[in-house]
Amino acid sequence: MKVLVTGSAGKLGLAVMQKLKAAHLRPVGADLIESPAPNLILDIRDKEAVLRACQHADAIIHTAALHGKHYDLGFPREEFIDTNVYGTLNLLNAAVKQGVKRFLYVSTTSIYGNAMADPAQAVWVDELVQEQPRDIYDITKQTAEQLCKDFFDKEGLQTSVYRVGRFLPEEPNLRANHRLYRGLDARDGAEALYLAVNHDFKNFEIFNIASSSPFSREDLVTLKTNPAEAISKLYPQAAAFYKAKNWSFPDSIDRLYVIDKARERLGYLPQFTFEHLLTEDQ
Repeated sequence: MKVLVTGSAGKLGLAVMQKLKAAHLRPVGADLIESPAPNLILDIRDKEAVLRACQHADAIIHTAALHGKHYDLGFPREEFIDTNVYGTLNLLNAAVKQGVKRFLYVSTTSIYGNAMADPAQAVWVDELVQEQPRDIYDITKQTAEQLCKDFFDKEGLQTSVYRVGRFLPEEPNLRANHRLYRGLDARDGAEALYLAVNHDFKNFEIFNIASSSPFSREDLVTLKTNPAEAISKLYPQAAAFYKAKNWSFPDSIDRLYVIDKARERLGYLPQFTFEHLLTEDQ
């Protein structure tokens, strides 16, 4: 299977390339910047270049985007629209013209936006939570998701969406804390996309992809007000581990990214979880 991977020089794109190669698929990396990963330099805003890049592909995994960090850097709205909306539209149109069978769109959990704010308890964030975008990044990712749905419904293209958790570079304490409720290791993200690339969906589907959270709905109030209690209840060894490293538990946890749907439908079982971090250097 030939798979075009956009954004292949990025952290997730690189992990996807490595996973597909290890699984003996034929990934073709595409990115704007030169690096060891991309097989071709591609600007997804260039319709003709995108059409050529999609030739003979069986599937597309689309990770390329302007991200929240670009919003913080002051990139204008037009650039988000050109890349995240029109760039995705170019790929979708090219996929139909070139006979590509599957299109996996990498979105973001950031799209839930203001729906993740509750002063009383942590928010249980599954795919049924209604998105409430906060900025142009969220807005363009939401728009691209809807484009994917339209192509599924109108063109018969097997599109699906993967809202990934946070996988930014972080110092170890923050990384461990985030793995409890909102983080993602890029290797786990790549595994989820690999599982999905061979999957046929009867309907347009959206999946949360994050690290596995050990908490339940019964923990939501405690997570908001006293997360150390909730963490220590499930991981009695965590307090000593944190103390030895001079780490701190989070003061409050405001959300839980729920991956039950991906676990049940795709067989997604993340490996690089909070529990893994507690034991990796033992």
